[in-house]
Parts: sequence; structure tokens; C-alpha cells
Amino acid sequence: MLIVAAYISVVLIWTTTPLAIVWGGSGDWFFAVALRTTLAALLILPFAFWFGVHKRWSFKPSVLKIYLFAALPIFGGMTAMYWAGQSLPSGWIALLFALNPIFSGVLAHYLLPNYQLNGLKILAILISLCGLVVIFAPNLSMHLATIQLLAIGAAFLSVFFHSLGSVLIKRCGTHLSSLDVVVAALLVSSATYLLLSPTQLFDVENYLRLSERAMAAIVYAAVIGSLIGFVLFFYLVRHVDAMKVALIPVITPVFAILLGHFLNDEPLGWDVWFGVTLVLAGLVLFQRQK
Repeated sequence: MLIVAAYISVVLIWTTTPLAIVWGGSGDWFFAVALRTTLAALLILPFAFWFGVHKRWSFKPSVLKIYLFAALPIFGGMTAMYWAGQSLPSGWIALLFALNPIFSGVLAHYLLPNYQLNGLKILAILISLCGLVVIFAPNLSMHLATIQLLAIGAAFLSVFFHSLGSVLIKRCGTHLSSLDVVVAALLVSSATYLLLSPTQLFDVENYLRLSERAMAAIVYAAVIGSLIGFVLFFYLVRHVDAMKVALIPVITPVFAILLGHFLNDEPLGWDVWFGVTLVLAGLVLFQRQK
């Protein structure tokens, strides 16, 4: 029963997080992502001390390298995605992020031994790309087409960073626990945001300019999306069949697109559904060929 509850919770969290990104970044997007990451880092610290993570912290070059790789999906991935969220519907963000297994597979082909792309995997990638074209081409705003194309590029960059971090950690063959890696990633990322903009998180005016919806979205993304979402996902990875876990990115874009349509008035026509079908069909084919 606990596993079922965790699975449903992860699906719901991954469904709602893209909309939280769009709403949270509707004002100052950099402040939003920096605040989300810092909040998550502060909230996870008590768990880190409770489970003795601080006793295992190491400054050996081999371990520091893993910490930096783990920060790539958070600092690199979320920064790019929050910028993209200013111009893209939340459903598109969810769909692009669902391509993470494909990006990981392509990177693994070049970075990991004994992993090769075959003809069916390449076909799966092409099917998913065709689906994206079907969705994006008719739905780009005439006045905002350039900025939306840049945002799509930023979203691809976000998925690339997320996949690259995961593949590089796997390449290192780390002995660290999942909690150790998550804590380090959040701390490194939040410290980087503070270095880039030392005063932004301490400026009261930034908080006063946030709408209630934006503030709620940032807190939700930090507590539910970053903290609880990570814990539950790693719990599923340990206790559930890999194929069932792999279905999560296939399920969530459908619900995220519906949520964005009903709560954020995002476009939802036959072209969107046809494109989604192609993207997810390619993703399923790619996953089945592992």
C-alpha cells in the first residue's frame, strides 16, 4: 500500500511541478529558481543531520566531482527551465522533460561503456522529434515565435543538463547514498545562486513583488517538488520494478497538459494530442529497447 501511495504521489508531483515553474517564475524567474533551491536546501539540512550525512561529507577530489555532477540537473537544469517557463506552456515543459530517458540514452552511448544505440532506438528518437514538431509548429505565437524558439532551446538545454548529470554520476560509479547526493546537489546549487547574486535573496522588495500565487508556487516546488519528490522517487527506484518507474515520465505529460489547459488556459487541440501521442510512442519504444 505504501508503494502504491508513493507511486501515485510521484505522478501527481511530476504532473503539477511544471505549472508551479510557470507560475513561480512569472515575475523574476531567477529569483524564483534561486529561492526554490535555497528553500529546499534549508529544509533538507535537518534530514541530513538526522541521517548522519554530515559525517560522510568528504572533500576528496573524486567525491567533489560527484557533488558537482549532481548539481548539474538542479543548477543547470532548473535555471534553464525557469527561464523557458516565461514563454512556454507548462504542458510543453512536462513533455520536453519527459524526453529525459532519450537524452540519457544518447549521452550514455558516448559516455558509458557497453551501451549502444541501435536502429530501433534511433527510430524512437525520430518519432518523438516528429511529435514535437507537430505540437510546436502550429502553436507558436506569430509575435513571440523567436523568443518561444529560444525558450524551447533552453528547455532542451535543461533536459540535457539533467541527463548529463545522471550519466556522469553513473560513469563515476559512486558509493554515496541517494540522500548524500541530493543534499550535496542542493547545497552546491544554492551556494552557486548566492555567489551569482549575493543580495537578491536578502532583498525584501523581491518578496513583496511576488504575487500570492507565485509565492505559493515557489514554496510548493521547493517542499513538494524538490524535497518530497526526490525522497519518494528514490524510494520507488529501490522498491519498484524499473519498467514501472520508467512509465512515470510517460504518464505525467498527459495529466500536466490537461492541468495546464484547465488551470492556465493553455492550448489543447487535436494537433497537441497527436503530437503528444507521437512523443510518448517514441519514448515507450525507446524504453522497451533497453
